[in-house]
Amino acid sequence: MRGYKRADGRIGIRNHVAVVYTVECARFVAECIVHENPGSELWGFAGCYSDPYAFRMLVELGQHPNVAAVLLVSLGCESTDLVTLAEIIRDAGKRVEVITIQEVGGTLRSLASGTEIVRSMRVEAEQAPQVSITWADLVVGIECGGSDATSGLSANPTTGWAVDQLLQYGATVIFSEIPELLGTDPYLLARARDEVVRQKIGDALDRARVLGNALNHFAISAGNQSGGLTTIEEKSLGALAKAGSQSIDGVLKTAERPTRGGLYLLDKVGDVGGNQLTHYEINDNDGLVSLIASGAHLLVFTTGRGSVVGSAIAPVIKICGNPETCRRMVDDIDVDAHGIIEGTATIEQVGNVLLENIQRLAGGQLSKSERLGHKEYCIPYKPGRACDVS
Repeated sequence: MRGYKRADGRIGIRNHVAVVYTVECARFVAECIVHENPGSELWGFAGCYSDPYAFRMLVELGQHPNVAAVLLVSLGCESTDLVTLAEIIRDAGKRVEVITIQEVGGTLRSLASGTEIVRSMRVEAEQAPQVSITWADLVVGIECGGSDATSGLSANPTTGWAVDQLLQYGATVIFSEIPELLGTDPYLLARARDEVVRQKIGDALDRARVLGNALNHFAISAGNQSGGLTTIEEKSLGALAKAGSQSIDGVLKTAERPTRGGLYLLDKVGDVGGNQLTHYEINDNDGLVSLIASGAHLLVFTTGRGSVVGSAIAPVIKICGNPETCRRMVDDIDVDAHGIIEGTATIEQVGNVLLENIQRLAGGQLSKSERLGHKEYCIPYKPGRACDVS
């Protein structure tokens, strides 16, 4: 496996030059700059009003080791603190440039300036030193979406088996989706490394329960139900299976990075005691971006109903165990686990295929979503203290 050594000591498995818009009004110009620079990546925040959650996400995504350099594209009158944002991302040793459309003189001049900047960034990125990496250098994020009755029997336990192997190899693994773990409290708490971790897990579950009751919304959708899931408990047990069986070494807050190897639970629920509440996760890409902001180099995404999502920052491996979905969406599914359901393959056999996929992606091979051009992302408003980013 090969990676890119960054100035701050972190290692990336991709070498992206990012064009980041800081308000929806600047998105078109940013998109045009990316169009003129194939291979550059686009993401950003749509809101005109400042938001601590979005700001922190932009910082961590800009500092991510898969990113070599960043061009910030601003309209000029939005509330996001552009100067501070650029300074903090530069603290990671990256080249960061800023274009303010109102100051540069509109669309055409901004496009010309941005195109020149990104071209020079790409030339510099190609000079980034490459180094050999081991499993211990990898941070792997785990997410599920579009779950069905096969997920908890195939894709999720297969991912859990692979997680146990990754931890033995010295990798770092992050899983999240606390509202989808409601009902599994005894199992989660029993896996806590120590009492401090146990208390943090219990507190996160309590807040997720309060949030679900306040919004009258829990983590089971119409698609889950039509796919054969009956209760949140059934979905929760399946969701837990993808986290393997090892001890949980720590609990991370939003955009907080692990300090050492091990298994971590990402707690994004935040303080739900205020008057302003927000959904925990508005879509799967919201969840994927949160894992990336905590340092995940790549993502394993389990699905039964089927998913096409990728990411603008980190590669996504999709694994599915529903035989019909695997046949219907063969172009999007990286790891076909349907043999477990049909009795022609074991969890261990498919788990080894998943590990091989992770190793190949960490070595530079593209996932199916990358080859198809999927570059989704989602950075929503998180109002009030509904998401603690401290």
